[in-house]
Amino acid sequence: MTPPPNSHPPRRAARPPLHRNQPETTAAADDLARRHARPEATSGVPEPAAGREYYADGRVRLLLGDALAVLRELPDGLADTVVTSPPYFWTRDYGAAGQYGLEATPQDYLDTLRAVMAQAHRVLAPHGVLWLNLADSHSQRTAIRASSHQEGLHGARGARPAWRELTRAGRTRLPAHNLINHRPVPEKSLLLLPERLLVALAEDGWLIRSKIVWAKTTCLPDPAADRPARRWEPLFLLTKSRHYSYNRAAAPRGDVWSLPASRGTGAHFASYPVDLPQRCIAASCPEDGLVLDPFSGSGTTALAAHRQNRRYLGIDLRADYHDLALDRLGLSRTPAVLRQGGGAA
Repeated sequence: MTPPPNSHPPRRAARPPLHRNQPETTAAADDLARRHARPEATSGVPEPAAGREYYADGRVRLLLGDALAVLRELPDGLADTVVTSPPYFWTRDYGAAGQYGLEATPQDYLDTLRAVMAQAHRVLAPHGVLWLNLADSHSQRTAIRASSHQEGLHGARGARPAWRELTRAGRTRLPAHNLINHRPVPEKSLLLLPERLLVALAEDGWLIRSKIVWAKTTCLPDPAADRPARRWEPLFLLTKSRHYSYNRAAAPRGDVWSLPASRGTGAHFASYPVDLPQRCIAASCPEDGLVLDPFSGSGTTALAAHRQNRRYLGIDLRADYHDLALDRLGLSRTPAVLRQGGGAA
């Protein structure tokens, strides 16, 4: 049962500062993260939290690094709301070492996201809400794209390179590579990645409160000729307890949201339009609360938080994506902004 409209649970008396590294206290989440962590995210001694700092002022903080590793360094109960869209499986190459979405198998991908969400569960406040946008993929002969405009898939004269050339570049996969529980998913079948992940998250203690249909009013053409064209994506609402912050007056009434697909910013592909995270934030983040996006990208969630007068904490592997986010927010990365102790708290 959720609180009455426009009501929120009492705010915590003291909020832990974003820049302080604290030990983890949730043993189950930590154990899950250790069991499913990617090797590149856990090998060696973790980098000090201060080394992650890319930008910080009184409202916005951007951290540079692997989502799982950085989340482990954040204190418990920090964020009021998490709004995120992880990279989809084997869809795009963002050109960053350790990037998500290009795991060897769909099972590896699911295990990695499960570990990230275990840390998000710990970092989320007791009254907090997670909004997760995650699309599915098919088990098929696939070549990944470098961006929404498919840079890297076209030759010098604009012609698509041959499959053999793409294979040599490591940009292709076959249905036989799509292993889940050590078994290949049959060719042409949906991998059911959102559903498989949600079942795992429910086992980890998340409450799956809603499945929202993001109905795309405009989107890129779907080339498939033997199935209906894809015109929607799921958005999941998850909580860590039965009682959580939810402003019914500010939330959309139904579970079908008709919004256009975003074409992205610059070379970065933004998976959702800014109106989508704005709706999530308005519905679930208390006034002046903190919004977290572990896959910040070009800052679509950051822009939504700014428009809703909420504070923002974003994590990403690439500094140039943080620069895109700062440009969209009208901010400049200067030494004055990066002063010690200037993190959003």
